[in-house]
Amino acid sequence: MTESRNVTRSVTIETTPELAFEALTRGGELREWLCDEARTQVQPGGRYEVRWNQGYRAEGRFTEMETPRLAAVTWRGSGEPGETAVRFTVTALGEGVQVSVLHSGFGPGNEWDGAVAWAERGWASGLENLKSVLESGIDLRMARMPFMGILYEYWNAERAAKEGIAADRGIYVAGTIEGSGARAAALAHGDVIVAIDGIPTGDVEALEPILSARRAGDTIQMELVRGQVHEKVTVTLGSRPMEELPASTEELAGRLAARFAETDAQLRTVLLGVSDEEADRAPAPGEWSVKQVLAHLSAGERDTEYFVIEIAGGGWPEGVEGSAEAVSARLAAALSVTPTVQGLVERLVLEEAETVAMLRLLPPEAMAHKARMRRIAQNMRYHPIHTQEHIAQIEATIQAVRGH
Repeated sequence: MTESRNVTRSVTIETTPELAFEALTRGGELREWLCDEARTQVQPGGRYEVRWNQGYRAEGRFTEMETPRLAAVTWRGSGEPGETAVRFTVTALGEGVQVSVLHSGFGPGNEWDGAVAWAERGWASGLENLKSVLESGIDLRMARMPFMGILYEYWNAERAAKEGIAADRGIYVAGTIEGSGARAAALAHGDVIVAIDGIPTGDVEALEPILSARRAGDTIQMELVRGQVHEKVTVTLGSRPMEELPASTEELAGRLAARFAETDAQLRTVLLGVSDEEADRAPAPGEWSVKQVLAHLSAGERDTEYFVIEIAGGGWPEGVEGSAEAVSARLAAALSVTPTVQGLVERLVLEEAETVAMLRLLPPEAMAHKARMRRIAQNMRYHPIHTQEHIAQIEATIQAVRGH
């Protein structure tokens, strides 16, 4: 009779048993440290499904559960010879916990060697990341991934046709981060990245496997489309900046309020003396007028509020790739209700104040979920940068319609 093989790993974490148990069992929490997608039903017999962008997936069912001490699942990994089992144990240790994983049921034959090797590497790196996520909110997979420094928007053929850009698929650059390789390489709003080192980048999801194979300091060859022109630029990858985790929701709200005060002052300065008639005019067919940009900024605040609600509740909001017609209709609706420049600015300021208030009024227990709060804080770090990019767009639009 041959014996099966097991993989065991454990880690000590400064957290509560309840938070550790959630991280091991809930789909939204599993994405924070282990996988790229997860769906679970946290109950005996409920499903347990985890997926990675590289193609590996595992499916199973909860077979045991003693909240918050123990959870066990069956595990059928893609390409593996058979089903195995994973048992998570959470043991209280004074001010922290010990999380242990027992992955059992691997056969003795050579056909199981790859699955055993994957489990050994996967659970070692996974538990290291679990500790980081629960103690600091930092996902080591992201922290260690090199940084290009772009802000992006979703892109499709409809939008390409409307904006006159010769790229049906790609990554639309909405802006760049100061001090980043993208900024140094002069990437700009409106560029569409269609390939990196010869690898097509049909959408944002293409970035992770490309960047994960590189390190900070590496250079990449980027193929861009600017309008109708194809260009190649070299970008040096940097280290990913990490926003300091706020001590409270009040502190996070205060940070964003200060950033909004700066961008609102910049916006008002740029709009001084701009008439409603000028603000109605687009600089060229397919381009936005000043009023449309302001309506977009206002709509973006509502999107941000949705983002905060979803993340604070343990969700992962997915970007919606709306049609050009739907985006135009959304802007037209805003302008039908708020048709003046002054009204649009006031509307934006109110939307920003609502975003700040939402952060301030998040329940105190939200801070216990450090990974969620760090994701919100990272988004709030870059949110005003998006506004600054559009302020520059407004300034260029004003000059264009005035014939400067």
